[in-house]
Amino acid sequence: MEEKVFIRVPDVYFSDLNNWSRPENASRHKLITARGNSLVCGSPSNPRDQKDGKSVVVTCNEVSIALFRVDDKVYAVQSQCPHAGGPLHMGDIEELPGEGPCVKCPWHNWRFQLSTGKVKIPRGRQESSLVFPVKVKADGSIYVGFDKFSNMFFDTKF
Repeated sequence: MEEKVFIRVPDVYFSDLNNWSRPENASRHKLITARGNSLVCGSPSNPRDQKDGKSVVVTCNEVSIALFRVDDKVYAVQSQCPHAGGPLHMGDIEELPGEGPCVKCPWHNWRFQLSTGKVKIPRGRQESSLVFPVKVKADGSIYVGFDKFSNMFFDTKF
């Protein structure tokens, strides 16, 4: 298995994320968008509001990522749909039989499997959403994995 660089997402904890497996959470939507300029990760605009949200969006390692929680698992996917650039981070989570949890793009209703990023609906398409491995520490802090640090952090040109 390839080594990943895990980067902590500041100001976001496991308990802050909306649990999609709870039916009462499926009808609420409030997007929290990060606009941070920290070294590697941006934090949400108001972490205390996250419990009412469906997803939390952070900029981590120069990538806009949506965090979704289903039961005791956190998924990290790119925040825009690979099909047409729609706001994938604003999508609902659906459990497709035999496929596990999928995020549904609000623009064209495409479903992407949260664990692999593969499109499941419509069938026969090849597009995939980027997914990132996630580690949750005992204190609830969240880390997202990348193949490498963004080149932006090592630019020696001034």
